Amino acid sequence: MDLARPLRCSPRQIASEVVSRISGDIPGISHVSVDGPGFINMTFSLDHLVSTAGTLADGGLMALLPSPGAGRRALVEYVSSNPTGPLTVGHCRQAVLGESISRLLERTGWSVDREYYFNDAGRQMELLGRSLQARYSELTGGTGGIPEGGYNGTYILDWAASLIDSHGPGLTWEKDSTLFLEYSREAAMVMIREDLSLLGIEFSRFFRESELIPEPVEEAIRLLADVRIDDSSLVYPDPDGSGKLWLRLTALGRPEDRVIVRDTGTYTYRIPDIAYHIDKFRRGYDLLVDIFGSDHIDTSRDVTTALGAILGEDEVERRLRVVIHQFVTLVRSGEKVKMSTRAGDFITLKKLVEEVGSTDVTRYLFLTRRAEAHMDFDLDLAREQSTENPVYYVQYAHARISGILRAAAEAGLGDLPADADPAVLLDGEYERELMRLLESIPNRTSDAAEALEPHRITELLAELATGFHRFYQHERVVDPSHSLLSSARLMLCRACRRCIADLLDVLGVQAPDRM
Repeated sequence: MDLARPLRCSPRQIASEVVSRISGDIPGISHVSVDGPGFINMTFSLDHLVSTAGTLADGGLMALLPSPGAGRRALVEYVSSNPTGPLTVGHCRQAVLGESISRLLERTGWSVDREYYFNDAGRQMELLGRSLQARYSELTGGTGGIPEGGYNGTYILDWAASLIDSHGPGLTWEKDSTLFLEYSREAAMVMIREDLSLLGIEFSRFFRESELIPEPVEEAIRLLADVRIDDSSLVYPDPDGSGKLWLRLTALGRPEDRVIVRDTGTYTYRIPDIAYHIDKFRRGYDLLVDIFGSDHIDTSRDVTTALGAILGEDEVERRLRVVIHQFVTLVRSGEKVKMSTRAGDFITLKKLVEEVGSTDVTRYLFLTRRAEAHMDFDLDLAREQSTENPVYYVQYAHARISGILRAAAEAGLGDLPADADPAVLLDGEYERELMRLLESIPNRTSDAAEALEPHRITELLAELATGFHRFYQHERVVDPSHSLLSSARLMLCRACRRCIADLLDVLGVQAPDRM
């Protein structure tokens, strides 16, 4: 259709000419036609569909899955929550998203490292330490209160009680601020690691922000200062002489300049982020994936733009990909659950998993929507142990197929004889429909990995479960009186079962044999 104007021909004429020049047999294709205004349709041969299904039945998804990442390395950064308390529902979505993207990349050949950027410096850590000191003071008979912008969660009281047990009373902020800061930081990270373990998530490295201060951050500032746009450096001092340093992002097309060094000499979070990414680029990865919540979109764009100025826009565009996910709203009994992190009124990742009662359901449901879409997480649906629940619907299909294969074995039905031709047997409407779906799975899985979109896998699983149920409702599978036909149909069952199990594994979800 794009060629119609330059060639001064109708799209259908061009399509007909293309088809006329296709000479000889095309492997796996039985028919080529022109339809509509100029669409070229190719029909898979039955032999090709049966052969693909047989390969999936014997070797699973990995037997046919493309491996574009073979010999290449990827670094996926996700969660990276400030260590100021337990992980929340929003962090849970990001953790599940990042882990599934990592697993998708691994299944398509990539060697993947998972990294958590550990923000152990800056204003938020000071507020956490002061919040701990305030609770410690209260428990030891002192006065004071949570500082403005501090943290009110009950976990701070638990930390304070533990600090008293280990260090006794008498600590003050004036002489023991480092202890309060380090104690709260380590306690928060223990809590975060425990939360992540509930989802079966482990990181290759926890990269500390403090590793970047001061040398790598100062180097990043120098590199930016060396970049000149219209004879002006990207870094400039505050005109009022306050001592602040600004990054001239407007010269790079961003909407506003940003302070990177405060008048106190401390760094704002953008400049350590830039230094961190310079470090990641220098580590030689072929692909860098950042996964952030939508509240980080401006920061991410500023950092990416600054990196382009230092490393070259083409290099950054080639190696860095950013996935932004939207927020999560919990819904219980049709009503939104109100949450406030600073007030300590929120549902943690741990509480969510406990309320849902299943890690599998938690992980799966978070992946039923594309990252860019806001998500309402329905707690009532999540607890529903029926096929109304999307993950149970898919798991039930796997368990049902397992039961069919057990029944077939008990009936003495096995594999097709070597001289049998399954293409002669599997020519029914629902068999062809199921085989066409099976044939698409390897490439659609590879496409999901390329797009960094694991929600496509839940969509594919739902299609596969529905396709199998439709096939099974219309075709008798276990029939000892027609052993050859039953063996051929059992091959389709095995292909479905292997694909469901392999796709669930990409999501970190179990494939039960019985339910």
